[in-house]
Amino acid sequence: MARIVLVGYGKMLYSLIEGILQTENEIVGVFRNDRIRYTPVELFIKDIFNPSLDYCAIKSFKLNDIPATSVNSDKFINKIKKLNTDLIIVGSWAEKFKSEILSTVPCVNFHPALLPKNRGANPYFWSIYLNQSVTGLTIHYMNEKFDKGDIILQEAITIDENETGETLKNKTTALAKVMVREFSELFNKNQIQPVKQDEKFATYEPQITENEAIVDISKPKVFVSRHLRALYPWTTPYIKVYRRYIPVKKYEFAEIKGFEEKKTGEIIEKTKEYFILKGSDFLIKIYK
Repeated sequence: MARIVLVGYGKMLYSLIEGILQTENEIVGVFRNDRIRYTPVELFIKDIFNPSLDYCAIKSFKLNDIPATSVNSDKFINKIKKLNTDLIIVGSWAEKFKSEILSTVPCVNFHPALLPKNRGANPYFWSIYLNQSVTGLTIHYMNEKFDKGDIILQEAITIDENETGETLKNKTTALAKVMVREFSELFNKNQIQPVKQDEKFATYEPQITENEAIVDISKPKVFVSRHLRALYPWTTPYIKVYRRYIPVKKYEFAEIKGFEEKKTGEIIEKTKEYFILKGSDFLIKIYK
């Protein structure tokens, strides 16, 4: 039985908690993202009036909420030593783990892509935006370079025709719940056979910026649809209408028949509830 510390946030962290609790292993502590985002006073107030999913999960499952300011802080390192931690499992995190923590206890990451492809931030968005038909979940050892550690386990996930960033994340986190059980069994039996990543297949994607949030309706409908679906729910998409950028919170596509000769970006109809724009080979109805 392994003594595990979890580091992470959101649905991935929640799925890992559920999966590990279905094994004989013990979660001896959880380090949540709230700890590095807020000051102690801010977090105290937030936990009372607007608690995160992470905080609610920790309380619901009666887990140890580790207080620290960073995974690389002396306080966190001393805590995992005191807890006699056998393993750290990471599910969604932005900090780079330094050598001191990596040499203290084995650290593994659950990365929502098929490494070495789609290293970096938000693979949910990029795998859809880049028109990939398959993505997946990779469990890998961590080193001082983001997403470059040896691979332990991988499972593929098909990207459906109408996939959004949210539905893809739901699929991936559900798979994590299953895979963490398989991984923990291999770990406890000392049967892990890690495989080095092949750098010739590696790709790296950055954080989503304002450039990715702007949707170009001069491109074909298939691309525009994919772009909008990839952005949901990470950020609000914007479409340029004349000299303004209009947020797209709710939309639907319409047939272009009868409006083929209109200019791309031209407003076809406008009411108090919506307006219709001409795209390259489509109309798009955007609700206000």
